[in-house]
Amino acid sequence: MVIFFVLGLAGFAAHGLADGREAIIIASMVSGVFFACFLILFAIYWTGYLLKGHAIWRAERQADSDGPSTGQ
Repeated sequence: MVIFFVLGLAGFAAHGLADGREAIIIASMVSGVFFACFLILFAIYWTGYLLKGHAIWRAERQADSDGPSTGQ
């Protein structure tokens, strides 16, 4: 995730250093792809983090009760 973020920043910097029209288009496409990959991985990471926290919360709640939760 961090690697894609750094590569996206590098692509954005290359966009600023590009002198030709084609180079600007290619640099902006590459940086856009890297940032999109970063955002996808970021969303997957935080979804997993939240699901892990929810599982811990459910386990603690179930341990406090007399048995498995029946949903009532």
